[in-house]
Amino acid sequence: SRKRPEKINADDRKVEKSAKCASRARTGWARMPLVGVRTSVGAPRGTPSFERCGAGRRAMASRAAKRLGARVFARVCAIGNVGGHVPWRVASSNRRDAVTAAFPSPPPTPPRDGAWRQSVNTMPVNDMPPPSTAYLDGMNDEQRAAILAPIAPMKVLAGPGSGKTRVLVGRVTHLINERGVPPSHILCITFTNKAAREMKERLELSVGVDNAAAVTSGTFHSVASRMLRKHVHLLESYGRGNDFAIYDESDTRALIRKILVDRFNEDKKKIDAGLVKGRISASKSAVDHCVGVSGERMLRALIETRPNLQHDPGVVNQFARLYDEYEANLRSSNALDFDDLLSAAVALLQTSDEARQHYQQKWRHVLVDEFQDTSLSQYELIRVLAKPQDRVFVVGDVDQAIYSWRGAEVANIRDKFDVDFAGANTVLLTKNYRSTSTIVKAARAVIGAAKQRSPLHLDAVTPGGRDVAVVAVEDEIEEAEFCAREALKAHREGTPLKDIAVLYRTHSQSRPLEEAFIRAGVPHVVVGDTAFYTRKEIKDCVAYLRVLSNPRDTVSFGRIINTPPRKIGPGTLDKLQVWAESLPWEDGMPQTPGAALLRRRWADPDVPDDQMLPNAEAMGLGKAAHRAVGAFVRAMRELEDFMDVSTPGELIQEVIHKVGFEAYVSDQENGDERWGFVKELVSIAGDSDAFAPPGFSDGERDPDDLNKALIGPEGLHAFLEGISLLMSAETRSEDETADAARLMTLHASKGLEFHTVLVAGCEDNLIPFKRDERTGKPEDEETRLFYVGVTRAKKKLFLCRAFKRQRFGKTEYCDPSPFLDVVKNALAPGSPPAPPADPGGYGALPGGDATGRERRLAAHIAAGGGTRVAMGNSPAFRGRGR
Repeated sequence: SRKRPEKINADDRKVEKSAKCASRARTGWARMPLVGVRTSVGAPRGTPSFERCGAGRRAMASRAAKRLGARVFARVCAIGNVGGHVPWRVASSNRRDAVTAAFPSPPPTPPRDGAWRQSVNTMPVNDMPPPSTAYLDGMNDEQRAAILAPIAPMKVLAGPGSGKTRVLVGRVTHLINERGVPPSHILCITFTNKAAREMKERLELSVGVDNAAAVTSGTFHSVASRMLRKHVHLLESYGRGNDFAIYDESDTRALIRKILVDRFNEDKKKIDAGLVKGRISASKSAVDHCVGVSGERMLRALIETRPNLQHDPGVVNQFARLYDEYEANLRSSNALDFDDLLSAAVALLQTSDEARQHYQQKWRHVLVDEFQDTSLSQYELIRVLAKPQDRVFVVGDVDQAIYSWRGAEVANIRDKFDVDFAGANTVLLTKNYRSTSTIVKAARAVIGAAKQRSPLHLDAVTPGGRDVAVVAVEDEIEEAEFCAREALKAHREGTPLKDIAVLYRTHSQSRPLEEAFIRAGVPHVVVGDTAFYTRKEIKDCVAYLRVLSNPRDTVSFGRIINTPPRKIGPGTLDKLQVWAESLPWEDGMPQTPGAALLRRRWADPDVPDDQMLPNAEAMGLGKAAHRAVGAFVRAMRELEDFMDVSTPGELIQEVIHKVGFEAYVSDQENGDERWGFVKELVSIAGDSDAFAPPGFSDGERDPDDLNKALIGPEGLHAFLEGISLLMSAETRSEDETADAARLMTLHASKGLEFHTVLVAGCEDNLIPFKRDERTGKPEDEETRLFYVGVTRAKKKLFLCRAFKRQRFGKTEYCDPSPFLDVVKNALAPGSPPAPPADPGGYGALPGGDATGRERRLAAHIAAGGGTRVAMGNSPAFRGRGR
């Protein structure tokens, strides 16, 4: 009975001794030498590696200090804040993340050489600086208000060039450095991979590499994919495993083609899988999620978002069944398309308490860029993740919402956010640091024409001058030449080519621009589109001309022998190659199949001219293959005869007719668009001035002599030489570092900025492309799109319009864009209005003449007030520019 109390007292003494040891350790912080220890946030929890300590193992002298040190490191690694007992700081500007902690220890043993090598992070407690606020340097009051706002629902309306990306990075830095938020609790969503990379790079500079790596940042699709890889099994009856495949655009189109052929007995040649896929995608974007939703419900969603389709019998009668078949095939393949990634992630959060609670706890702070471009499913994903704690921070601009055609809902930023997050604060970023005041003034006038817009009123920081020019030209060729000359001039004055951009509304406008830049020797990149002369249909058509001109061209011969399909497969082509090589050599080289077939190198002098081929056995071919090759040779020889008496333009038309090229191209996906490009090639070949033979390029020769020179092989050679130079010179690289001018659509320019911007095609029915059917005014989204184009310019802006424009083989006479009058009135108030257009615009009037039309056009442009006007070369334009 006496030993038990002694045992208890002994235990108590051990506890008391341990407590005193710990107390002495705690009270010794200020007077003991300090050793800085660096560890990365996100390093494994537990006892730190003593080898990294500046003073080695002796820094942890006592067991109590060791235990306390382990706890300190555990908290630092897990949270990033030690709670006041141990001073710490975050290095926020040297691409590193360092937490400096002080530990009680006896003085470490100096090095043998007697030199004291103290750790660079060692710092007495009283000298430790507060957390760095360098990320606020250079911020204006609006930006600071957004960054330092209380943790509550926040909407930042950021105008173009107002530094919204810097604000997002600053907000993340503020949360980590001053609010003590663990980086792993932050979710940052952007819209493009490029924007996500830029965000990651800026975060690394601001909060350090390890902190930036701990922040979850990426696109909507990448974030949704991560969620589903881990928790898709919680979606009941969804039928996908965690190893699901993600089908890209080509995969989904191939699946749709298979369904339409196998299930709906459609003609494979007439299927437009891209159109069908677009409708399926539109229906999925019109609902918050489509998991378990029937085809009938998705049909209603499609018609709600695209009312004009309710009168399409193909959609009404087939879409629901086609949608169900498509989803069943995806499920059987354990696959999702890109729309399903978002839809399934939303369904997962809505139906699984486990998944919802996991991600709401994991990502306690949600930040979203380009919020105006969110679809219903993207908005719902944000809402569910952020709603419990209301820690959501969104940045966007109503005036830059230009993607409704792919499911974006501008109402998300305009109305829904304020309803779902009641009491949300709003900050306006109105200072434009990108453009000059003149360009900003023009942009304000453009967006002021929209019916619905944000309360933003842009103010320029950079003063301006004569920075906006309206350029009037004769046609799209002169417009393209002006753009190339201006790009070259700006480059010679010191502007890098990659800081010059030509923007246009439709892809079809790129061809004359590409040619002009090639002829002027200006390196360029066509962003986001296939170059005109590298399109398959164009290369196929040109390949026929090349074989007619040079049958030994094996590449072109291989391209056309089964285009359009004529049952001459790779096996037959191999046999033709063997047969040709067995013939007598010519000029020390083996025969090519093209020369052997079209130049009759196989024939003896006594073989009749009407015999197209030797017999099938001699060629090593079967009877069917022999007949197919014979038909091809017959068609090519007839085209050779026609070539001798025709121009290149006439020859192309004959090729198209002879081989059935129109039907072949039109039956492919996007057949109408592809056929339009072929007609454009026919129009180019028919231009006698574009590809004149040597001696006819100075314009001084008789036009009749020129037309005669274009007939026959000589004219074809000249045409093909010009085409070859254009094909070989086209720059296709989209390397962001390449010093090349950018050619792109207005949509593709979103988020970019350039020193000099030239907007081509500022004509009615092109910019704007659509008008409101009720009011006849430009649709708001068209107004916003032009506003986006104008605000890409930093120093110089050229708005170009043509008197006439060749589109798909037809000449269209064009009225100026109504936006030009808006810009003119803003920059030159009080100038006389432009004269009203004729009922037919500037087109041909009954009994009218071209000179009268040019005078009216010149008068219209000359009324541009204070805006600078660059005129074209037509007689009515000369001398009127200013």
